[in-house]
Amino acid sequence: MTGKSLYILNESTKNGIKQETVRLELQHRFCDDIMNNELLPSHITNQLAETPSPRVCDIATGTAIWLKDLAETLPASAELVGLDFDVSKFPEPEALPSNIRLGFVDAYEPFPEEFQNRFDVVHLRHFILATKRDHGVPLVQNLLSLLRPGGWLVWVEAGATLASAEPPSEALFQMQRIYYNFVKAANLEIDATLARASYMRQAGLLDCDDRSYNCGSVLFGPQASDWLAKEHDEFILTFAQILKGILIKGGVEGMRTQKDFDELLSKLREDISGTRRLHMPVVRASGRKSL
Repeated sequence: MTGKSLYILNESTKNGIKQETVRLELQHRFCDDIMNNELLPSHITNQLAETPSPRVCDIATGTAIWLKDLAETLPASAELVGLDFDVSKFPEPEALPSNIRLGFVDAYEPFPEEFQNRFDVVHLRHFILATKRDHGVPLVQNLLSLLRPGGWLVWVEAGATLASAEPPSEALFQMQRIYYNFVKAANLEIDATLARASYMRQAGLLDCDDRSYNCGSVLFGPQASDWLAKEHDEFILTFAQILKGILIKGGVEGMRTQKDFDELLSKLREDISGTRRLHMPVVRASGRKSL
């Protein structure tokens, strides 16, 4: 990893990077199912289909799994670039399609000149634990420098503080209090999940919109049969990574010791099981750079 990352989810075990790589791949499939297996909003997908050699940049690319899935839908002439502050989870180049390349960036610093005004789409997701307080608009303004005129910014986010359980779960409430306290203590932006369309408008993008998908709604669709188990696995895996990362970073009230961690994780596993339904919005915001 280059530099000091805000990212806490690699911290969970001695083998944290490998474990986080597995979690990210599962999270991608989980969120993809929630968003009807649409990698991008349909109008942007249609625009890319009409572009002979589209260029797409994925910020905070992680394992590049989103780019790999997108590559299967685009011509070989497409140029796909994945950039991240934390390069520890990048796959080896030979494991990637030939038109994907990966590299290091700090999304809060000016991007290299070779990437400026280059891309038809810039995609960002699950950045809430790296969104600095009061930096939402400057972050979007920096991302805009990557886009060609008329290009689209797409930002996907989910927020643990917006999750709920049916019936209610005291363990989930406790976890959310700890998460909230950490986000505040770390000077991160607690409202990033819901405020991104506003950031985009303030930064000057056009046709800004956001759409909210709820993981609970999958229970009423064709994938309902095994969805509860997937929900439970995804929530526990992610919450465990977050809580352990918070603890290793110094902790906050309610998460100071290994005992605090073990007891809360045990409660979460007990609560998030059986027939309990979980609800959490995944919000996809988009906006277009002016011509």
